[in-house]
Amino acid sequence: MRLFSPEWDAIKDFAHTALYRDVQFDLSGHALPQDHGYALYEELARHLPWLRETPQAGVHPVHAAPSGRDANLVLNRRVKLVLRLPIERIEAARALVGMRIDPGAGEIVIGDLHEKPLIPFTTLYSHFVDMGTADEAGFMAKARQELESLDVRCGMIPGKHRLMHTPQGGIGGYSLMLHEISMEQSMTVQERGLGLHRGYGCGLFVPHKSIKEVSGG
Repeated sequence: MRLFSPEWDAIKDFAHTALYRDVQFDLSGHALPQDHGYALYEELARHLPWLRETPQAGVHPVHAAPSGRDANLVLNRRVKLVLRLPIERIEAARALVGMRIDPGAGEIVIGDLHEKPLIPFTTLYSHFVDMGTADEAGFMAKARQELESLDVRCGMIPGKHRLMHTPQGGIGGYSLMLHEISMEQSMTVQERGLGLHRGYGCGLFVPHKSIKEVSGG
């Protein structure tokens, strides 16, 4: 992963003054649906009602291997639940520890919480960004417009088309890589996100190794 060239002290200063952090929970269970964004959020919001009132709080997609037998992901001890939260909400999120949820493929027990600071990187990646349009050209135009409203100017590379199902209908979008982004702007994007449905895992950016082909990401 390519860090910025400034001294580590400057990077640590950005992390220390950030208003958001990722909080990581251990998980115990067997499986989670591959298309889990909506159901996972609803289960978490049942225990943390304030999630619905915190628009930029997000739930990262859970990354795990497909089972190969059905539309589920296999959970093991390396698989984590990660929430991006305002720092003032982290203690309240500890209420999840020990809770049992079922997003649709069996019961999952939420384990210990660990905090992870946001760190500025030159290249950021989001697995699924929803700009309210399935058209790639329209998606890119809206993404650019929203970035400019945040005073962020950087390169953009769209990737694979994504689709999520909810009771209200399908949500469409694309994976998206941002590159050649400044340190301050990198933190802005990670804290604010991009597009719609942060709670479903959309528009949350994480550091990426480099600018490579993202269509399979």
